[in-house]
Amino acid sequence: MGLVTGVLNGTARAELTLYFPPLATPLKLPPGLVQTLPVNHKSSFFGDALRAVDCTNDADLPYGICGNQLFGGLVITDSHLTGNITIQFYPPLNNISHFVVQMHLLNGDDGVLSAPLGYSMPMYLHTVSDSIRLSQGDLDLTTGGVTNLDWYANLTNTALLAIAAVNPKLKRPVINFPGTRGHAWATFKQRPDGLLDFRFRGNTFLPLGKDIEGDPVRFPLPFCSPDGNCASVLARGTSLHPHLFLDTAAPIGTPCGSNCPDIPTDTQQEFTVASFFSNFGDNFDIDVPQLGGVGPGRSHVQGRIGVQFGPREGNTVSFTMASLTPAGLFATAPVSSITGPGFQPGLIGQQEFLKFPKATYYLQRVALVDEPFGVIHGAIDLNTGRVIGEMEYPIFIGQSLAEALFAQNAGRISTDPFFLIAGQPRAGEAESNYALFQKGPNGETVFRYSGEHNRSFATFRFPSPDLLFANSYIGGPNAKLDIFVRVQAAHPIDQPTSVKTGSGSFVSSLGDSINYSFSIPCNAFAAPFSFTYTNGNSGTSGGTFTMKSLAAVSCTNTLNSTAKPGDYDTITFSGFGPWSKDASDALPRFATVNISLAPGAPYTGILVYQNPDAQSNVVLSGANNPPATVILP
Repeated sequence: MGLVTGVLNGTARAELTLYFPPLATPLKLPPGLVQTLPVNHKSSFFGDALRAVDCTNDADLPYGICGNQLFGGLVITDSHLTGNITIQFYPPLNNISHFVVQMHLLNGDDGVLSAPLGYSMPMYLHTVSDSIRLSQGDLDLTTGGVTNLDWYANLTNTALLAIAAVNPKLKRPVINFPGTRGHAWATFKQRPDGLLDFRFRGNTFLPLGKDIEGDPVRFPLPFCSPDGNCASVLARGTSLHPHLFLDTAAPIGTPCGSNCPDIPTDTQQEFTVASFFSNFGDNFDIDVPQLGGVGPGRSHVQGRIGVQFGPREGNTVSFTMASLTPAGLFATAPVSSITGPGFQPGLIGQQEFLKFPKATYYLQRVALVDEPFGVIHGAIDLNTGRVIGEMEYPIFIGQSLAEALFAQNAGRISTDPFFLIAGQPRAGEAESNYALFQKGPNGETVFRYSGEHNRSFATFRFPSPDLLFANSYIGGPNAKLDIFVRVQAAHPIDQPTSVKTGSGSFVSSLGDSINYSFSIPCNAFAAPFSFTYTNGNSGTSGGTFTMKSLAAVSCTNTLNSTAKPGDYDTITFSGFGPWSKDASDALPRFATVNISLAPGAPYTGILVYQNPDAQSNVVLSGANNPPATVILP
C-alpha cells in the first residue's frame, strides 16, 4: 500500500479511559450470545471527504498541508447502506463482554462524488465488507459504552476504483478505524425484543503522499471512458478521510415542516458565531480535597464556522465543518504549546477565572483548535434538520491550564485530539446533546451544536494554581474530565439595512469595570461607524481602544429574534485603532467584538490583541459578561 504512515501513527492512544454514565438497569445480552440485525438504511452510510491538493513544496509533504486545494473544496460522497450485521458476544467478566462483529456484505445506494467548483462524478458499486481481521470491542453492560474498539472494513465504490486506476501502484488498503489520527466509537442499547441495538461511527486519515513507488500521485477527473479509464491531474499530497456509520435503529426527530432550513448542495457557507450561546469548557471534578469540589470552567468564544455542504443522497445532505477565527482577524491568534506550529486556532475564547471552592486559576491563551488531519463530517436529515446519529468533533483545547496539564502528564496522555460526541438521543434520553440545522426567524440557516467528551482522570496529575509540577495534585478515584463545546451560529440571507447602536457598562467576569459604545452599520460599505472600549483595570489590560478602521461586520439573529428582515439582534465586528497607553499610533491594535441585543440573551464580548510581534499573551485586554449559567445553543 502506498499510503503514508509512521509519523502520524495513532497507535499511542491516551491512557485516559472514556467515561460512560451508568444505566438505570444493566444491559442483558441476547439469548445464545449471538444476534443478527439489519442496519437502518437511513442512519447507516459510508463515504469520504477527499482533500485533493497538489503540493509542490516538499515541506508540505507527505501529508498535503499546502493551500493548493483543487476543485474549490473537499470532494465529498456518501452512500446509505442496506444489509445485516452479526454480533457474537462472549460471557461477561465483571460486567464486561467482549464482542466480535461481522458485517457480511453491506450494499450502498448509487450516488455522486462532488465538489463546489464543478466536480461531479457518478458513483456506483458501493459495498462494505469484512476484512480478514474481524472488528471487535468490549461492552460494559452497566453503561452500554464500548472500549478497546478496533474496526476493519473493505470499502469499495467506483471513486476508489478510479483513484486506483490512475495510480496503478497503489495497493488496496484494509480500512482500520481508528487507524491513523482517526476515531472509533460505539454504544449498545436494550431493545424490547431482548436484543441490543448497536450504533457505530468510525473515521480515519489516509494520506497518499507525494508519490507511490516513484509515480507522482494523481487524482481522477470526472471524464471517463465506458471502460472506466478517467482523465487525471497531478495531486501530490492528496488525502482520503473515509468514514463509516452503522445503526440498527432509525434516527429520531420531529419533522421540521416550514422550519426546515434551506440546505444547498456543493456549496461553502460561513456561519457567524453567537457568543452568548457559544462556549467551551470543562466541569472539572478532580476528586482532591485541596480543590474542595467541582470547578466549572467556561469560556465564551468568537469566530465563525465554515460549512461545506456536499451532494444530496436520498433525503440527506452530507456536510463538513471547520471552526474559523473572527472575520478580518489581523492579529496573532493564540497558539498552544500542546499542538505546536501548523495547528491553527479556530474559535477564540475569553480569558477567564476557573474557580474551585478552595482554589482559583487564571486561564490565558484560550482557543479551540480543530484536528488538522481529520474532517468533521455529518449527514443532515432533510425531514428534521438533525445530523443523523452522533456527530464527532475532534478538537484541541488551547489554554494555559491545559498546557500545564499535558506537560505534567507527559508520556501518559497522548496529544491526540479530544473527540466530542453530539447527536440524537434515543427515546427517553435528555435533549442536551445534539447537532442540527434549522431555519431562523428571517429565513437564515442556524447551526446548533452541543457535544461532550467524558473521561476518567483518576491517578493523573492536575496542576496547582501556580502551574508548578512540584505542587500538582493526583486525581482521586472518582476524578473526571467533562469537556463540552456548545455553538450557535447563523448564515443570514436577507439584505442588511440597519445600523446597530448602543452603549453599556458592566463588571467583567475578571472583575474589571467596563464601558463601551458603538454605532456599526450592518452594511459596512462607505458608512460611518464608531466603537470605543474602556477597561478600568489598573494593570496592563486597562486602557481605552478607539476603532478607526472597520475590518469586518456580520449581523445575525438568534433563534428567538423578533427583528424584521434587514434588522438583527446580534452584531459581530472587528477593526483597527489606537490603544491609550501606547506611546505612538503608528502600529494600531486590533479588536474583535460580539454584542447581543437579543431579549433574554444580553452579552458583550471584546478582545483587543497585542501587536503581531508580541511574545507574551496575545490578548492585551479582554472583557465579557457571560450568563451566570450555561445556556444550551
